[in-house]
Amino acid sequence: MIKLFQPPPSFNAANASPFCIKLEVLLKMAKLPYEIVIEGDPRKGPTGKIPFVEIDGKLIGDSGLIQNLLEAERGVNFHENLTDEQKAISLAFTRLIEEHLYWVLVYSRWMEDENWLVLKSAFFGQLPIPLRWILPNVIKKQVLKNMIGHGIARHDKTTIYQMAGENLTAIAGFLDDKPYAFGDQANTLDATLYGLLSAIIDADMNSELKTAALSHDNLVNYTSRMREEFFPEL
Repeated sequence: MIKLFQPPPSFNAANASPFCIKLEVLLKMAKLPYEIVIEGDPRKGPTGKIPFVEIDGKLIGDSGLIQNLLEAERGVNFHENLTDEQKAISLAFTRLIEEHLYWVLVYSRWMEDENWLVLKSAFFGQLPIPLRWILPNVIKKQVLKNMIGHGIARHDKTTIYQMAGENLTAIAGFLDDKPYAFGDQANTLDATLYGLLSAIIDADMNSELKTAALSHDNLVNYTSRMREEFFPEL
């Protein structure tokens, strides 16, 4: 049995982390039995991040590496029936989503005052005093440092959301009216797309990022379909 370590559902989405959503969708796509272990401390994972899994007694982190392991050792093919061109497109959009658009999501949650209050309460509200007063701002400063290191936080707010809007327009244009990224069968790109789009559209936080996503009806409809298929209990 695969053990999936991740925080509990939050913000009206399957998880606060789009990577947790992505990984759980992949496990469901592969029809592999798994058990969710609620874990909110990323330091317990092998890469210092959540999600991570335990397979055959070994801890593995990073959703992409876990996906590769499932394909190599469990005989799963998340790119079944895709051409080489489609595989290249899948990789390109995955990089766009996980290496750029994701960081705008982080910015919208941690740097927008209204969303920061929601996030702070959800992530740190149960900590004892004085940690509840001290730790949130310490971690927020680290998150900002990470965003500056990435480069996204070196831009002003208007530019950040403008670039995100361009990303979302590209995704909407690619999806068009298709049920899934590449036709009638969900694959790894759909897990990645849904994880990020759900974190934007389903989460009960407002920002210019969410407004931009909601302006594309096909992204809203796609997110709703994926949610009904993979998380009908929500």
